[in-house]
Amino acid sequence: MKITKYLLSILIFITSCLMPAIKPTPPPIKAADTTKVISDPDPHPENDSAVVLKTHLRDTTYAAGSFILFLRPDDARYGELEKQAEDEAGDGDADFGAGISGTQNSLKSNDRYKDIKVLISPNRYICIKDCKDGPLIIDRDSVSYGFILSAKGRPIAKTYNSVHSGNYVGEIEEYFSLH
Repeated sequence: MKITKYLLSILIFITSCLMPAIKPTPPPIKAADTTKVISDPDPHPENDSAVVLKTHLRDTTYAAGSFILFLRPDDARYGELEKQAEDEAGDGDADFGAGISGTQNSLKSNDRYKDIKVLISPNRYICIKDCKDGPLIIDRDSVSYGFILSAKGRPIAKTYNSVHSGNYVGEIEEYFSLH
C-alpha cells in the first residue's frame, strides 16, 4: 500500500511538471480615437527632389481659415543645407524670402485679399484644423521650402521644395478663384 501511495505521488508530481502553466491574458486596453490623422506621410511625388537630412525639424504649427503658409527650414536645418550646398543655400533662401515679402506687400495693399493670412513656419508638423477632411497633420521633415494654401472646407494645395523670388499672388488667386 505504501508503494502505491509512493508511485501515485510520483506520478502526480511528474504530470504536474510536464503540464504547461496557463496564465490568463489581460484584455487589451482600448482608447477612443478622437483625431483624424494622415498616417501615411506624403512622399512628395510631384517634386521628388527631397534630400533626407540629418537634422530633423521639431514642433507643430497650427493653422485654420484662409491662408498661405510658407515653409522654411529652422536654423539647424538651414546650417546643414548651407554646408551641403557650399554656401549657395543663402541665395535660394534670400530669393524665397523676397517672394514671401512681395506676397505680403501685395496682399496688404489690396482689399480683395483681406481675409487671406500669410503664415511662415520652420516647424516639422503642420496641423490644418478646418480644411476638407481635417484636421490634417502634415509631416514636412523632408521639405525645406514650399508653401501650402488652405481654406475652410476645401482641400489643400501644396508646392514643396520649389522656390522663386517673385510673389505668390498668382497661386493665391488660382486657389481662391480670385481671377
